[in-house]
Amino acid sequence: MALKRSELAGLLLVMGLALLLGQWLRGSREPASSEQGAQLRAATQAGELLMISSVNCPHCRTARDWLTAQQVPFEECFVERNAACKQRWVQTGALATPTFVVAQKNAVLGLDAARLLPLLQAQ
Repeated sequence: MALKRSELAGLLLVMGLALLLGQWLRGSREPASSEQGAQLRAATQAGELLMISSVNCPHCRTARDWLTAQQVPFEECFVERNAACKQRWVQTGALATPTFVVAQKNAVLGLDAARLLPLLQAQ
């Protein structure tokens, strides 16, 4: 069944608005609160948190800046620059960056302090 030109235009408009709304919502949120930063800093030992990044990823840059400002110890590798990093990222099954790996076993997509904290506290 073929769509009429006006139906197609309406569908494209709705899809475009949904895309813009999603981008606005993602861009308007802080990655985490300062309180969560203090909790992550207290729960994280050196070498326990790896951030797998992509060179041109704006979410990676935001996560890096926030973790650094909160003084949370983390290591970072880039999938484009390091074959072992890319292999590790593929093993997590993640489809995007940043991907966080806690204690070399638990992967979390994106900077999600609420999901990272219990994994770090369990170490």
